[in-house]
Amino acid sequence: MNELTDLHEHILSGNISEALQFYRNMDFKTFYDSILFEAFEQPSICYYTFVSCLLSEDETESLHSLATELLIHPLCHIEGAYFSALYHVRKSLELTSCQSIGDLEKLLFLSEVPDQVVSIEEATDAAHKIIALDPTNQIAKEFMKKIKK
Repeated sequence: MNELTDLHEHILSGNISEALQFYRNMDFKTFYDSILFEAFEQPSICYYTFVSCLLSEDETESLHSLATELLIHPLCHIEGAYFSALYHVRKSLELTSCQSIGDLEKLLFLSEVPDQVVSIEEATDAAHKIIALDPTNQIAKEFMKKIKK
């Protein structure tokens, strides 16, 4: 078996300490991409639990971003996933002093999901921040067009 297969087996079995050993010897981008891919293939809250465990040890924007991605994509069907994702987006923005365009775009996304977990006011503020950081950003421009209708 390979390292990624072992990592995922440990995560899905709840063997956190064993999974941590594999994680610590792995490139973060490989880990990030692998977790997202496998969570789409086999949606399990265990992936989110593992990322939460990592966050409890080392709170980083990258880990909050992974938690957000898990909750808004492969695990979005779980009750409250979008609201939990909002927590992680806000923490990411706090850690980056609101300079992360990707996280600001996620606020726009969360204003448009069925649960509408982000108010139009907060999303509009995010769109303005995105445009200030990147005046050519199409996502923010499209959002602003939509809300003016």
